[in-house]
Amino acid sequence: MPRSKLFLACYLALTVRRASFFNRFKHPGGISNPARDPRDLYTPRFVKGKGRSKIGLCPICIESPLRGGRGQKLWLSTKFSAFNYHMQFAHGVSAMTGRPFSPPLSYRTSSRRCALKLERSEILEGRCHKCKKWVAVESIKDCEVKVKELFWWKHAATCHQGSQVPGDDDFYEQDDVFCRLQELGL
Repeated sequence: MPRSKLFLACYLALTVRRASFFNRFKHPGGISNPARDPRDLYTPRFVKGKGRSKIGLCPICIESPLRGGRGQKLWLSTKFSAFNYHMQFAHGVSAMTGRPFSPPLSYRTSSRRCALKLERSEILEGRCHKCKKWVAVESIKDCEVKVKELFWWKHAATCHQGSQVPGDDDFYEQDDVFCRLQELGL
């Protein structure tokens, strides 16, 4: 085999073997948008456009599935609440704090009176740390939903207003990125 073809074959093999490593560092497009702090899960790291056409890249969806993301670029409008709704109701991240909403303190199952044919006769409720109320954490309709936590997150978005359960701060993936931030004191 000629030397140039051998070199090309070795280069292609290296590229295929290392493709996932190099793709992690590929620029997603747009311009950099600094977060409030390095641990802020809400703020889009990259944005495109201005004014009404401004869109932001979801900082969670862009991450690899190994880090809790979807491994895909999802650009959402920042001016018409699409980004806000996505972050709060697809990922459960508070716009106010940049952190995930605190989960219920406890759960209970309550019976429903007069449930119709396609409705649940029992419903799961969660106890809120802020308002101390029992809040339905599932739909009254007896069907599967795409995001099971949606009903809790809707309550949390209106009630919690930045408050969290004391000690509820272990929601980060403790990987190389997390360790590096800790080393830097961030």
